[in-house]
Amino acid sequence: MLGDEFLTQDELNSLLNGLNSDEVKQPDNNPLLDMMGEIGNIAMGAGSTTMSTLLRKKVSITSPDASIIKFKDIKTKFSGQQLVITINYKKGLEGLNTFVMPARIAQIIADLMMGGNGDLPAEVQLDELGMSAAGEAMNQMMGSAATAMAEFIKTPVDITPPTVSILDFDNGDTKFPPIESNDEAEIICIKFSMEIKEIATTTVWQFIPMNFAKHIESLMKGPETPAVQPPPAKTQQIPVQQPVQQIPVQQPQQQYQPQPQYYNVPVQQPMYQVPQGFSNPNIMQGSEVKVNPVNFGPLTGQPSPATESIDLSKLQLLMDVPLELTVELGRVKMSLREILQLYEGSMVQLDKLAGEPLDVYINGRLIARGEVVVIEESFGIRIIEIVSLEERIRTIK
Repeated sequence: MLGDEFLTQDELNSLLNGLNSDEVKQPDNNPLLDMMGEIGNIAMGAGSTTMSTLLRKKVSITSPDASIIKFKDIKTKFSGQQLVITINYKKGLEGLNTFVMPARIAQIIADLMMGGNGDLPAEVQLDELGMSAAGEAMNQMMGSAATAMAEFIKTPVDITPPTVSILDFDNGDTKFPPIESNDEAEIICIKFSMEIKEIATTTVWQFIPMNFAKHIESLMKGPETPAVQPPPAKTQQIPVQQPVQQIPVQQPQQQYQPQPQYYNVPVQQPMYQVPQGFSNPNIMQGSEVKVNPVNFGPLTGQPSPATESIDLSKLQLLMDVPLELTVELGRVKMSLREILQLYEGSMVQLDKLAGEPLDVYINGRLIARGEVVVIEESFGIRIIEIVSLEERIRTIK
C-alpha cells in the first residue's frame, strides 16, 4: 500500500515545474547571456582598476554569472540595506542599468577613500559624508566601465553621473529603480564576485533590460553583417587578366627610347657651365672673408664683470612683459578625510612659524623673502632678502 503512495519521477518533475512556473527558463546555451557576461566582465574589470587606485587597495571583480529573471523578482534577491547605483545612458546606447551591492561595502569604500583602514564596527551607519564619498567612487568606477564597454562594442558611449541611493529591501514599500515599466519584462541579471584585498568579499549585481541587451547585440553584429565575401571572389579573378596585360613586347621599345636620351646628356653639359660661371666669382669672394676663432671666458664660480653691471638699455623690449608676483603664507598637506571635515571656523596650522619671512614668487619661481606690512587699507610685502642664484636653481622643479 505504501508503494502506491510514492510519486513517480515524471510526477515529481511536473510538480516542480508547476512550482517554478513564474521563473524564466534558462536555455542551456544562450549567446546573448554569454555576450553580456563577457561585456560585463570587461567593463567591471576596468572599473575595478579605477577603484583600486581610489582606495589604494587591490580590488578584483570577476566570475560573472548571467541569467534571465523578471523585473518583479529583482527585489526578492536582496534583504536589508543595499547600495543601488543607477546609470542612464544618453549617447550610443539608451536606457538604464542598475548595480546593487551591500551598504556595508559602501561604508568600507567611503572609509578607505577618506584615509581610513576599512575596519569598521558593524553598527556604523553610512552618513551623508560617507554617502558622498561612496557616490564619487561609484561615479569614477562606472565611468571607466562605460569607457571599456564602448571600446569593446566599438561605439561611443556617454552616461550621466550615476544616481546613488540606499534602499532597505526589508521594507515592503521599497521600489526598485524603474529600469522597466512592465513587471513581467525580462531582465538580464549578472552576478559578480567583488574582493577588496584583505578587507572584504561580497557580491555585486548588475541588472540590464532585455531591449538594452539586444541593442548591444545588434551593435556587435553590425561590423559582421556586411557580406563583402562575393567582391573578394571577383578580385581574385582580376589576376587572371593581369598576364593578358603583360605587354613586354612594348617594354623593349620603351627601353630603347631612353638610351638615346642618355647619350645626349653629355651634349647638354655645356649648358650647366653657365650657372657655374655665375657661382664661381661668389666662391672666390667668400674665400676673402676673415674668420676669427671664438674665445670663451673661464668657467669659474665668480661672477664675470659682464654680469655685475647689466645694461638695462638692452632689456627695453622686455620691460612691459607682465609678471605675476605671489606671496605665500604657508603650506600644509591634508588627507581627504581632513578636508571633508572642514567647516566655517575651522583652523588649519601651516608650516610657517609666526614672524618667519614669507616667500615671494615671480611667475611661480622663488625670488625673494619679505614681511607683511599694511599700506593704507591693503596688505603689502617688504622685501628683506633676495634669494641667491644657487638657491633659485635648487628650487627649480
